[in-house]
Amino acid sequence: MKKDDCIKDLESTLHEQRMVNNRQLDEMKLLNEKLHGEARRVKSLERESDRLRSEISLLEAKVGGLVLS
Repeated sequence: MKKDDCIKDLESTLHEQRMVNNRQLDEMKLLNEKLHGEARRVKSLERESDRLRSEISLLEAKVGGLVLS
């Protein structure tokens, strides 16, 4: 009887641990998706920043040309 109780306790503990592991895995997947989304957003913002810097340089060149003429 004692051996059976011990086995049932171990099976119960194993089941609970599997449930915890599955929840953690789901949470990691969700966080990973969010991380990838944020990485894409950062890349997009970097491209926009580069584009704006380029546009500012062109406008500065035009203004500089107007001031000299």
